[in-house]
Amino acid sequence: MAGSGCPAIRWKAVAAVAALLLASLPTLAWYGRRLDDGSDEPLGLIALLAGLGTLGAAVRFGGRDRDQVRIAAGRMLAGAAGLAVVQAAGWPRYPLLTGLLTVAVIGFSLRMPRGKAGVMALLVLSLPLVASLDFYAGYPLRLAAAEITRWLLKLGGLPVERAGVVILEGERMVGIDPPCAGIRMLWTACFVAAVLAARLRLSAVRTLALLTMAVGCVIIGNGLRAAIVFFPESGRVAWPHWLHPGTGLLVHGGVLLAVFHLSGRLARLRRPRGSLLRRGMVVGFGLLAVVAGRTAERPGPIETQGIDEKWPAVWEGVPLVRLPLSKVEERFAAAFPGSIARFRCGDAELILRRTDRATRRMHPAADCLRAEGFTTHSEPAHRDADGRLWGTTRAGRDGRSWTVRERYVSAGGKACTDASAWFWNATLHPEAGPWTAVTMIRPAETP
Repeated sequence: MAGSGCPAIRWKAVAAVAALLLASLPTLAWYGRRLDDGSDEPLGLIALLAGLGTLGAAVRFGGRDRDQVRIAAGRMLAGAAGLAVVQAAGWPRYPLLTGLLTVAVIGFSLRMPRGKAGVMALLVLSLPLVASLDFYAGYPLRLAAAEITRWLLKLGGLPVERAGVVILEGERMVGIDPPCAGIRMLWTACFVAAVLAARLRLSAVRTLALLTMAVGCVIIGNGLRAAIVFFPESGRVAWPHWLHPGTGLLVHGGVLLAVFHLSGRLARLRRPRGSLLRRGMVVGFGLLAVVAGRTAERPGPIETQGIDEKWPAVWEGVPLVRLPLSKVEERFAAAFPGSIARFRCGDAELILRRTDRATRRMHPAADCLRAEGFTTHSEPAHRDADGRLWGTTRAGRDGRSWTVRERYVSAGGKACTDASAWFWNATLHPEAGPWTAVTMIRPAETP
């Protein structure tokens, strides 16, 4: 209405947003399932609310205020059409990629004076990434923490060595388990960096620099935490149990404070190519390169165990009884690049999965259990009577609890104790396949 002071709504922009939502329906359905199936943590909702809140405070479907966000309707309509073609071509099999494409379309379609990179980073973090980060980045982060721990302990005069993610001091052996990878610290640091980038309206280059510095802070902080925890874990000192998580919280807080400080320094730079920016990016990427080079030397501790090409009839002297797959396992097996078998082994349940390639579908046992309604809690690695290491998880449901042990064994008998370590070993050494994932589920009350 003329003279009302309210800008006229640009219905083309509204239609473009509606078209993008329609083209993204399969991805939105997947997003909802992932938040509810227990296989991932709904941390992304926090990032989604932060990103949408930032956009909602600035987007205008009408008006001519150049300081506000505007929607390029033509671009968004073209992006929605392209996304619909991708969905029709069968890409729903890769929902995380279609989710990233949706975020890319949003970024391509928004005209935002400053701070758009931070908002886009929040939208990327809003996707269900925690399980994927744990799978792909968990082992490299643990390797980085182990290498930094070795450096710090050597500086302190301790004669330690590193074997994969295990720190050795004579007969003492302290492993950096999957929960110590720092995945949640990484997500939180990147989230805080993205919020600050959006709030401070940082450019794309400065936002990338801040995110890079945040990752570097997490790597250094996680290594420092592992070095501190080495002393009680190795038996050198005794401290209350609550100090272990307390140390993690203290380091986590220090990392976030460092991210706050760095964001302020970046925001005060007058030129995007200032010396601090260059040094930060060089140091961040250099740290990642050095850690990757150092940790690639030795992929980790390995043990041996022979696995026949066919499913065994006996396991460690106990006859196996073949069991049918559950409905969840049947759906999983339909897309798994290999074979799956389930057995009764005395009072335990044995699940064997075999594949000849590195694949994301080799989910950790904890992910599969959470998808079936179990609560899970990671425990330290277990060494059995034959000296073999097993990754260990405590699972619970309906008032009962189970001990879940797993290991991933190559054709030559070399083994890893977690899915992330197996994936990187299988990727770097594809000739070592096929591999068999061995999962043993036993009632917790059984010794």
